[in-house]
Amino acid sequence: MKTLILSVVLLFSASMLIAESTNAPQGATNAFEKYYGQVLESATRGDLDALLYIDYELQDGKIPEALLNLGYTVTVATDWYDFSDKLNTGNYGLAVAFNQNASWGAWKPDVLTALTNYIAGGGVVVFNDWTTNNDFAVLFEVSFTGNFNQTIMNLDPSIEYNVPNPITLSNAGWSIFSTGLVPIAGGIPLATFANGETALVRGNGGKTIILGYLTDAPPAAHRQQLFENLLVAVAPSPPVPLSNWALYLGILLMLTFVVIRFRRMM
Repeated sequence: MKTLILSVVLLFSASMLIAESTNAPQGATNAFEKYYGQVLESATRGDLDALLYIDYELQDGKIPEALLNLGYTVTVATDWYDFSDKLNTGNYGLAVAFNQNASWGAWKPDVLTALTNYIAGGGVVVFNDWTTNNDFAVLFEVSFTGNFNQTIMNLDPSIEYNVPNPITLSNAGWSIFSTGLVPIAGGIPLATFANGETALVRGNGGKTIILGYLTDAPPAAHRQQLFENLLVAVAPSPPVPLSNWALYLGILLMLTFVVIRFRRMM
């Protein structure tokens, strides 16, 4: 009888640990999985490449679309190990990493080391972490308040272009979809929740941003624009190639200048 009771208790405890280790509801479909392992090229490719990994989305957060629209070529990692390896060995102008579902597992040291070295080398990173892990928080010059699921977010004027301000977050089905932040060290608030806690922080001399919400929490119609606003605030944009007509006009102006100078010399 005691053995049976102990077995029941152990099974219950194991199920609770499994339930606590994920943020998405059981049986949910990962909306981001279709991008894993792809290289997405912008129609106006610039000199900067972006490395992207999102472990889970319940709805499309429009992150690849935002990156492509700003001219980045996007390499999508397949898992956290792959993200770490690529960040360590690649030449990326921007890294975007969102931990939205699973608790940090054996891959945590690799990810933390890769991000630490990349940021120390001047890399630009946009990040979130639903688990509110302190090791990552310090790296992005914040601490977590422990308060969750705030919905009203007031934006700094620098990131309010073409989106509502305040903007309302909603839950796509997560246990936790927003997390309160406190800027530390050189962290600068970019948005605040209705309870006064910070929702977005720019840190490391303007090279990093940590989100206090998940990618599918903003309104669907404004997800892409809001993320583009964040990137413009923190990351260098790839140069936009000249069109053929602009090139032809430049050549014509130079030839005109040469002809005028030659006639004056005659």
